[in-house]
This record gives sequence, C-alpha cells and structure tokens, in this order.
Amino acid sequence: GGGVGPGRGGNTGGGDRNDGGGGPGGGGGGTDYKRTFSPKEVTRKATILTRPEPQYTEEARKNSVTGEVTIRAVLSSNGQITNITPLKRLPDGLTEKAIAAARQIRFTPAEKDGRPVSQYITLVYNFNIY
Repeated sequence: GGGVGPGRGGNTGGGDRNDGGGGPGGGGGGTDYKRTFSPKEVTRKATILTRPEPQYTEEARKNSVTGEVTIRAVLSSNGQITNITPLKRLPDGLTEKAIAAARQIRFTPAEKDGRPVSQYITLVYNFNIY
C-alpha cells in the first residue's frame, strides 16, 4: 500500500521556510502466508499421502443408509488437518465416521513461492452397501 510520511519541516532563523519531503511510503501488500489458500492460489497443491476409508456403522448397515458425506477441511502448513466441517451429512454415525477418517489423512503441505502454506480441501466419502 502507498503511504504518506510526515512532511513540512520548518526552519528557525531568517530565510525562507522550506517544506521537508514526505516520509517513506508504506510497504506493498505482501502475501500473507499465514492465511489459508484455495487450491487455485498455491504454487504446488497439497499432496495426499494416505487417505483411509471410513468404516460403516452397524446402525447404517441395518438401515441401509447409502450416499455421500462431504467435508471441508484445512490441510495446514504444519502437516495437521484442521477446521474439519461437514457440508453434507448422513445419519447413523456415518458423518462422524467420515470425520474420523479425514483426521487420519497424511499429506505434504501445499506450497506458495516455496513456502509451506495451508490449503482448503473438500473431501467426499461415498457410503455404499455391497
């Protein structure tokens, strides 16, 4: 961002008054590497190393529940998966099983300009009875 420094330095003694130059401008808006990026914004996307499948619950099997659970989460720059939020749920404990599976994900963090950064991810878990 541009910045205006303090101006106007007066002179003591006779002679004309001179205005001092403005101070240095503010630093440019740099990249905030602490924030969470979308996959489109990163230089290298996070790489999922292991992604365990969720377990079916007895309850869901008994009730023949099928469908998908969608989860949004953050693959953080320190290798932890955080901010796990279900966007689409299923009954009978399947949402919880999907969240538990998501917690087990192992990954290499995304990079932006060579620095590890946090990245949003959307995970879809399908529950089908075979």
